[in-house]
Amino acid sequence: MTSRVGLVLMMILLVSDLFAGQGKIRISSDKEGAYIYIDGKKKAMTGEGFTTILLDEGDYEVTVIKAINKQWQYEAQKSVFIGEDTSIKISLELKKKMTEAGKSALKERWERKGDIVIDKKKNLMWQDNSSAKSVKRDWSGAKRYCQNLSLGGYSDWRLPDYYELLSIVDYDRHHPAIVSLFKNTNSGGYCSSSIYDGSSSYFVFFDKGSASAEGKKLEAYIRCVRTK
Repeated sequence: MTSRVGLVLMMILLVSDLFAGQGKIRISSDKEGAYIYIDGKKKAMTGEGFTTILLDEGDYEVTVIKAINKQWQYEAQKSVFIGEDTSIKISLELKKKMTEAGKSALKERWERKGDIVIDKKKNLMWQDNSSAKSVKRDWSGAKRYCQNLSLGGYSDWRLPDYYELLSIVDYDRHHPAIVSLFKNTNSGGYCSSSIYDGSSSYFVFFDKGSASAEGKKLEAYIRCVRTK
């Protein structure tokens, strides 16, 4: 019996010596299943509570990431100091950020020149001056507005159709749900030239990228387009 007790005590001492001089960091986030990186190296994953990691004394950069898709991820970072034989606790709120792959894809397709955003894939040029988030007209007035618009040296603007408006929606973003290069967007409804029936037309709403048919007399925001 005495030998067993001695063996247990010896094992405790060995474990204590093994982790002597190290500190503990306990990490939690508002997203379960996120990867925890310490100085760029993957160490663990978040769960329901706190995840404990042992580290030597020193300064560290803690990064917690949960992927959404190839273009977006949730992420948070925090710089910490871990002291010898100490324990610290941090709780991180992850924010939505574009990945490097997302930034590359955005740059390949979209370009901004002054108050115009260019879709290089669809060969379209979009109005994006301050009027794009403030001017409202009914369906007939919106068509006339675009026909009379002069912007960027161009005067052949038109009211976009339903599918063209949907092409600039970014469903990974909200309020406004639009490609990030657009700087002037209201979260409300925008007119399209597409007709639903004799008295209704299609509108796209940039709060979450929804669309619906509404009466042509409804006054909505206008974003004109031209073919490049």
